[in-house]
Amino acid sequence: MSHYRSAPILPGVAFITGGARGLGLAIAQSFAKEGARGVVLFDIQPSDTMAAARASVEQFLIPSGKCLTIHGDVTQESALEGAMETVVREFGRLDYAANFAGVVGPLGVTWETGVEEWRRVIEVNTVGVWLSMRAELRVMLKQEGIAGVETGRVEQKGAIVNCASVNSIQGGAGTTGYTASKHAVLGMTKSAALEARGEGVRVNCVSPGFLLTKLLEPAMKVAEGETTAKLTGDAWEMYERRQGRKASFEEVGDVVALLCSPRMSLVVGANLSIDNGFTINENPT
Repeated sequence: MSHYRSAPILPGVAFITGGARGLGLAIAQSFAKEGARGVVLFDIQPSDTMAAARASVEQFLIPSGKCLTIHGDVTQESALEGAMETVVREFGRLDYAANFAGVVGPLGVTWETGVEEWRRVIEVNTVGVWLSMRAELRVMLKQEGIAGVETGRVEQKGAIVNCASVNSIQGGAGTTGYTASKHAVLGMTKSAALEARGEGVRVNCVSPGFLLTKLLEPAMKVAEGETTAKLTGDAWEMYERRQGRKASFEEVGDVVALLCSPRMSLVVGANLSIDNGFTINENPT
């Protein structure tokens, strides 16, 4: 009998907010590749984007696996509660959750930023993550763990990974809303992790480095009445030099999926940097 591990490490059901594109979609694909029997994409994107995302996940699912899409807004409590009801009705349980819905928000100095646009980034990135965690935990805490995934480890009823950012560790001029929201995600993750660890649920967060997602595209364009973009190509190249190289969405997806595995049973309340050393590099290159 072989002593090598061969069974899928993530055979349960995964729920991903912001799952229809970018990092969220890469995470969903990673769950599928690691054997998840169910992958649920929750996003505010239009139907064609949702359909394309579902198709891209389905190509990696096990033969009996299923991918669902749910259109909804993470700032709406009822939408998340309804999503959880759908997950439980379809699959009977929820094993893994990745909360990656988010916005960049206003890029500009504090004294020139409008309060409503600043509040919006807090509402999505902070309140949205909290509402998502709360809904997910209410399902996970009621269920038993999946037996046989990692023999000899403590029972894992569920695992949650929140999207922080290098801005949860550092700051940046012109990003007070985004930076505040990501510092809050780190704080909420630590508190929820301590609350849930004795109940068989692990909560962690990750801090991806610099990846050119759809969220950043508006900042790369010159807005009406402006002479330059909020985020220039030269600035982005500087960030990538400090990071050491370009990063791929798949690299982040795999980290998040693996962090949900029972093999990570002692990892609780962590903020894992996925940035090729960006945050520990004091030099611009």
